[in-house]
Amino acid sequence: MKKITLLLMVTIGALTTQAQLAKTKWKGTLQLDNPLEVIWDFGNDSLVVYALADNSALETMTFKDADKTLTIKKVFGQSDCTESEGKYKYEIKNDELVLTLISDECTGRSSVLNNSKWGKSN
Repeated sequence: MKKITLLLMVTIGALTTQAQLAKTKWKGTLQLDNPLEVIWDFGNDSLVVYALADNSALETMTFKDADKTLTIKKVFGQSDCTESEGKYKYEIKNDELVLTLISDECTGRSSVLNNSKWGKSN
């Protein structure tokens, strides 16, 4: 009985961890040539980045969320990050999402996302 209870607790914990970013939205500013306010809209396994000013989709990516590591890969959009995956450690504290670079071959993306902070959005 103890083994079943422990297995159930571990399974529930793993599911909760994996679903931490799914179906959430985060607002922040991309520090580009001209700062751009955006919304990150996480689906189940997709991430769409919208410009806040006109609600236009700037980028669509796939994402994986495991062990507080966010892995993203561009599907289509404006950046030059075509085939590369980016991996970022994330922390959520007080409705703030902070990303820290682990690895990303796309320097344009990593230079903008490393140490970026995002506020929870409705």
